[in-house]
Amino acid sequence: MNNLAIAIDGGHSMFKIRAALSSTPDARISLQIPTVVIPAIPLTNEQTRLRAEAETVELDGRKYFFGETALRQGRSEVFTGQNTNWIENTQHDVLLLGAWRKVMHAIGSAPVRIHLVMGLPAKYFGAQKDILRKRSIALLTPRLLPGQTLKVMVQSQADAPLQWLSIRDNGALNEQRDLDREAWGVIEIGHFTTDFALSERGSMLEYAVASCPGMHLVYDALSSAMAAERLPTALDVVETAVRTRAIKLYGKPRDVGPLLDAATSGFKATVLDEADRIFGDKAAVLDGIVVGGGGAELLFNQIRDRFPNAICGDEPRMMVAEGFCRLGLMSLAYP
Repeated sequence: MNNLAIAIDGGHSMFKIRAALSSTPDARISLQIPTVVIPAIPLTNEQTRLRAEAETVELDGRKYFFGETALRQGRSEVFTGQNTNWIENTQHDVLLLGAWRKVMHAIGSAPVRIHLVMGLPAKYFGAQKDILRKRSIALLTPRLLPGQTLKVMVQSQADAPLQWLSIRDNGALNEQRDLDREAWGVIEIGHFTTDFALSERGSMLEYAVASCPGMHLVYDALSSAMAAERLPTALDVVETAVRTRAIKLYGKPRDVGPLLDAATSGFKATVLDEADRIFGDKAAVLDGIVVGGGGAELLFNQIRDRFPNAICGDEPRMMVAEGFCRLGLMSLAYP
C-alpha cells in the first residue's frame, strides 16, 4: 500500500510544495508556483493553450489560470492574496487545487492514504487553523478517488524549521537532535510575514511566537524605486531584480543592486530589531537559530553577524515545505 505526504507552504509570493511517497521516502516532488490567479481567457496560440491547460483549474463552474500562466497572461503588478484572510478567498482555493493537481500528475499513481500538511503565519495560526483545515477538506475531498483517504494537518510556519531540524528526510527522527534537551530559535522570512519562535527543552515559548512584516516591504520599496528610474515594474521583473540584483532592459543586463540595497535596508533593520526583542540575552545560550524562508538568502549574512549560532539550509526557500513534508511522512507511519 503506497501512501503520500504532501506539504504546502502557501506563501503570498510563491506556493512551495514538497511531496513524497511512503515507498520512496527519500525522493521528493518539488514544485514552486507563483502566487498569481486570474480568470482564464481564450488563448489563440495552440502551443500556448496546451501549456496553459496544466495550470488551469475549474472552481464553481468557472475556469482560472494560476502560477506562471496567470503571471504571464495577466501582466500582474502584485501577487495575489496580499491580505490577512486570503485563505478564505477563491484565489487561495484555486492555488490549492492547482498544487494538488500538479502533485497528482507528477506521481502518476493513486496513493491510498494522503496526509496534507499546510502552514499559516504564527500571527494568524490560532485564529485561522480550523478555518484552513475545514476549507481544505471540503475543497479536496470531492477530488479523491474511490478508496483514498485524506488527513489535513495545519501547522504554524514557525514550527517547520524545527521539524526540518529534528526529522530526517525519510520521516524518521533525527537521532543527532534532541529538542527535549536543546533550545532553538526560529526566524522564517516569508513574503507577507516574518515569523519567530523559540523552543526550549521541547516547549514553544508563547511570548516568542510572533510575526513582523515580510519581504513585501522590499518588493514595494524596490518597485517604487524602479518606477522612479523609469524602469519596468511588472511583477516578474521585480521578482527577478530581488533574486538576481539585475533585470534585462532592451536586451541588455541592467544592474539594480544599489536600488535593491536601499529597498532592503529598512526591512533588515525591522527583522533584526524584532529578533533582538524576542531572543534578547537568551540568544547567546541557544543551541542555534534556524533561518529559513524566501528572504533568508537576502538577510542571512546580517543575521549571522548578529547571532553567530544562526544556521541555514541549502534551500531556505523550501525549508517550511520540507519540514512539513518530513512531518507528513512521520505521521503516515501511524494508522
